[in-house]
Amino acid sequence: MKGEARMEEIVRRLEQRFSTNDDYWISDPFQVLIATILSQNTSDRNSHRAFSRLRESFDVRPEVLASSRPEDIKPAIMIAGLSDIKSRRIVEVSKEVLKRFNGDLSKVFQLSLNEARGALMSIKGIGPKTADVLLSFVGDFPVMPVDTNIFRVADRMGFAEGRNYERTRRALERLISPEKLMDVHFYLIRLGREICKPRKPLCPTCPVNTLCDYGVKSTRRKEE
Repeated sequence: MKGEARMEEIVRRLEQRFSTNDDYWISDPFQVLIATILSQNTSDRNSHRAFSRLRESFDVRPEVLASSRPEDIKPAIMIAGLSDIKSRRIVEVSKEVLKRFNGDLSKVFQLSLNEARGALMSIKGIGPKTADVLLSFVGDFPVMPVDTNIFRVADRMGFAEGRNYERTRRALERLISPEKLMDVHFYLIRLGREICKPRKPLCPTCPVNTLCDYGVKSTRRKEE
């Protein structure tokens, strides 16, 4: 089965197994940026709790956070982990957004996709994944943010080898229809978290095991 047809069937099966993310509860571009920083290397539950606590302690606007000290922010976001790094990054990013965009990121999403990505990634502290989260969730651009789970799933399925961000993103964007990219982003994350785990993946219970290179090989090994 060719790549496009295989991916289409994978998406169909994942749609039946998983629901889309229905709890993305922030729409303001700057707040999405801060929430994305908090989400790094932690669970959704902890990142949501950290953002809620931050919002209880601060007005989450660039002019407020830019004038705050990392050590003041740190207690509010402790639950998200890496609070030393994240608190410093929040202050640095806030200063950049305030200085370069006058505190208003919404203007970025009026640019073309490549221009908007370039503008976001020119801000110190914003990498490709964070930029693509903003482009997808705020700007409604047809992009596929790639996290650790998606790297692993795409590699095991045979669509993109290794952990090269651009290679994996482009490979998936070529195979998935633009209007489904955001939903499939959430499907692949859930697949990686719940079934296609780093160690001991649950291939027998995977809805796409017959379409996955790793799953097919795993089944053959057990049959031999």
